[in-house]
Amino acid sequence: MKRIFAYAAIYLLWGASFLAIRVVVQAVPPFLAAGIRFLLAGALLVAFSMARRLPQPRGVQWRSLAILAITLFVGDYALLFWTEQKLPSGIAAVTAATIPAQVFLLEWLWLRRVRLTLVTALGLCLGLAGVSALVLPPGLFTGHAGLNRYAAAGVLAAFFWAFGTVLSTRLTLPKERPVSAGWQMSLGGIALLALSAASGEWSHVHTAALTPKVWWSMEYLILFASIVAFSAYIYLLQHEPARRVASYAYVNPITALLLGTWLGGESLSPHQIVACAVVIAGVLVTLLGREAAVRKPQTAS
Repeated sequence: MKRIFAYAAIYLLWGASFLAIRVVVQAVPPFLAAGIRFLLAGALLVAFSMARRLPQPRGVQWRSLAILAITLFVGDYALLFWTEQKLPSGIAAVTAATIPAQVFLLEWLWLRRVRLTLVTALGLCLGLAGVSALVLPPGLFTGHAGLNRYAAAGVLAAFFWAFGTVLSTRLTLPKERPVSAGWQMSLGGIALLALSAASGEWSHVHTAALTPKVWWSMEYLILFASIVAFSAYIYLLQHEPARRVASYAYVNPITALLLGTWLGGESLSPHQIVACAVVIAGVLVTLLGREAAVRKPQTAS
């Protein structure tokens, strides 16, 4: 039963976070909104780890945490929050779904940990075709340049998360996941707030725009999307195969697309729907191919 609830958390809570981000950035500048989210979520996790007397970071671990905070939370989420000012939440979720494919490419080209199989190559080609259809929509030079720019930024945001994910395997980090995640979020939140101040965002905050809907969306991002869903993710990684847990990458976009249409009043063109479907199919095929690529050959017993 715990596993069912955990899967429901990463499928639904993370999938719905894209719509919540879209609501928040309509009223709060993107870097400021992201900074508040992760500073508060990280502080709660750090307080929890201290209350449990878990070992806190030391020495070189602080440098590793700072590197990941910049890569994951500034590189990825600064761009993601920025893109959702104009990009429908469902399409933003689809660009984020390219993370597993980008992780595979980094592991293949950089770390040489996996080998390219026919199935994985097919998945990568599908994903590339779908992303290209989103980033280069019909009529690019007759009124759709904005969508192209924001969709491209969403794919770049996914690259930062993929790069940070792969890089984390080569860094010295605290063993306790709440400690590592809490400090990464906290440091990332501080960096995002500094970026917000440097870009002059704070002068563009209008309290009249902070409606109850915006407050509820921010609370959702802090408590449910950051803490509850992340805790469920960690639990699943400890009890389920990583490939099965990674299924959130193609379920989240479906959740986001449905919620964006149902609750967010978003609409997609037939072209965008087909492109999103191709991306999701590519992610699914890549995940299946990646499992075969890293599987060790069995010996006869």
